[in-house]
Amino acid sequence: MTKRIFVCGLVQGVGFRPFVLRLAQEEKISGFVKNMGAAVEITAQGNETALKNFSQRLVCFLPEGAQIWKISEEIVENAPDYLEFKICQSTAKDDFIPLALPDIATCEKCEKELFSRENRRYLHPFISCTQCGPRYSILKALPYDRENTVMDEFEMCPECEAEYNSAENDRCYAQTIACNSCGPRLYYTQSGNPVLQAVKALKNGGVIAVKGIGGFHFVCNADDEKAVLRLRRLKAREKKPFAVMFRNVQSVDEYAYLNEAERELLTSPARPVVLLKKKKDFPKPLCSSSAEIGALLPCNPVQLLLAGECEHLVMTSANITGEPIITDNNEMLSLYESNDFLDGVLYHNRQIETGLDDSVLRVVAGKAQMIRRSRGYVPLPIELPVSADKDIFTAGGDLKSVFCFVRKNYAYLGRYIGDLENEKCFCEYKSSRQKMENIFGFSPSVYSCDMHPSYFSASLVNADYKIQHHHAHIASVIAEHRLSGEVLGFAFDGTGFGDDEAVWGGEVLLCRDDEYKRVENILPVTLFGGNSASKNAERVKACYLEEIGLNKDETVKAALENKIGTFRSTSAGRLFDCVCALLDIERYNSYEGECACALELCASRAKKPYKLSFDKWNWKPLLIDIINAKEKGVPVYEIALGFHYAIADEILKTAQRHGIKQIALSGGVFANRILTERAISLLEENGFKAYINEKAPCGDGGIALGQAYITALKLQKGV
Repeated sequence: MTKRIFVCGLVQGVGFRPFVLRLAQEEKISGFVKNMGAAVEITAQGNETALKNFSQRLVCFLPEGAQIWKISEEIVENAPDYLEFKICQSTAKDDFIPLALPDIATCEKCEKELFSRENRRYLHPFISCTQCGPRYSILKALPYDRENTVMDEFEMCPECEAEYNSAENDRCYAQTIACNSCGPRLYYTQSGNPVLQAVKALKNGGVIAVKGIGGFHFVCNADDEKAVLRLRRLKAREKKPFAVMFRNVQSVDEYAYLNEAERELLTSPARPVVLLKKKKDFPKPLCSSSAEIGALLPCNPVQLLLAGECEHLVMTSANITGEPIITDNNEMLSLYESNDFLDGVLYHNRQIETGLDDSVLRVVAGKAQMIRRSRGYVPLPIELPVSADKDIFTAGGDLKSVFCFVRKNYAYLGRYIGDLENEKCFCEYKSSRQKMENIFGFSPSVYSCDMHPSYFSASLVNADYKIQHHHAHIASVIAEHRLSGEVLGFAFDGTGFGDDEAVWGGEVLLCRDDEYKRVENILPVTLFGGNSASKNAERVKACYLEEIGLNKDETVKAALENKIGTFRSTSAGRLFDCVCALLDIERYNSYEGECACALELCASRAKKPYKLSFDKWNWKPLLIDIINAKEKGVPVYEIALGFHYAIADEILKTAQRHGIKQIALSGGVFANRILTERAISLLEENGFKAYINEKAPCGDGGIALGQAYITALKLQKGV
């Protein structure tokens, strides 16, 4: 009997074909296995019992990292006799869902071999196997075979080739296979052993660039205040906190509070940056303006080698602030030659096909909340509760820009790129979009974008649908959690173009299917200054005070009275800025959300909240109460915490007013741990079910998913 089996899922880049080969040999089955497009085809020939056992073992004993999403079998009539079972050359297939693995952190087995003197890959900076190593960042086309990756340019030595072709070897068909005799090579800008020279520079207070899997990082000793300050000058990044790479979980535990969910995230194959509550701080310039530490563990052999010598390293994406991550050797070496703050470059000659920043997550109320989705997660698709009969492209937004492709009921979010007002980010957006389209064979015929008339992302498509920004935020949560029926959504962020052409940012939306109704919102305020309003918290404060008759800034008063560049805004983000400045905590956003972070840090130090409240999202009495409390000498910490609690209280009251049990919380403001945990706790204690973004970012990096879901619904309805 001969069967043909088609397997769709995460079955390329995880040693699936060698696994099938070994199963077939054990069951005395002949035939072949091959990659077909993004799936795997198996032709299996043997007696009925052997074939039954083979099929059962195929789905029950998968290699680590593999997932079967769909499997089908058919009997093959008049099949030729196969004398053996083998792995065959891959072929194309167009009608399967295209899937490719994200980059995978070095596995425990490879890490053990890396530091074993007896192993022939001892200290090999590119050690990997079928269970780990770069995947999407080196992929040029599907299927995932060596000739379709950047590894194609490296000829295997006889020993590696023998391992590659041996079914008994862990590196059988490991496309990234290499050793100290073949494959990529590591270099440093000074002569000598590259890793030892890099470690020497770090221990001497230097700042170096290190090429990893998805791009370069800027690296320095996290315990060296002068080195951190040099890094800030190199990146032109004055205050925004840096992530720290720790040697191991035990080292993280010394500096941050860790629960089991956070440990799992830290050690997961994605190896993201995980935002953790501080237990102990590093020198002030590192992350003193945040209540959290961004912690990550080594994800590749080069990082493991560095961490073996340096316990705490700042590990931040190598770019000048506002620009995309650097992936090209020549670009980095040119920066090294021209910049006095960069002391060396540790690089290799394996090309990075697709640049990928570190992903960022945190655990909130026991749920993993996605802040930035990139390395380790992209290009895994997110399954939608609706299927589209045409390929869709959604452009996302301009801030923290991420696009999305849809094939049937799967949404493929692109990599995090940055803000498209930066020309290099805009070019990278276009290039990354084209690469993803080519690799997966997408042929979009339907396009969606944000409603904002001046968005760069919108200018790149002839949109069939223009989707309101905050509706997309809530729709992203609905899509992730596959919610049906009515959902009450709280979309709180800095800015978004509203239906009335005003600036929205504090919206309560009643959503069902592809439709929504704005049922409440934060009381608007008149601001001025265009985009600069999001930076100058002191000016924003004066605008709020003007509306309650307490503004003393004559310049602001004149601008508002004469309507010089004024606009109305319901932004929750600007309300955070106002309160932060009102409490004399911070007066300017040198990076997005700085004042909100500073206000949260202040609130985290309070033992109890000062009682504050809104009047159905009217902030006027709340601000007056804050001013009075400050004058009475109430500790600023307590007022700051009271403000967070007041928003959470009003979210609950709003939910109770509308009686909708499904509540979605989305938008950049919900990256605030105190607010989000308090809101979820209150809602669930009172019989509501609260949902947040877990697979897509809660900020603007997630709106492409919401656009995708709404567009697919509209296509299904034919509107």
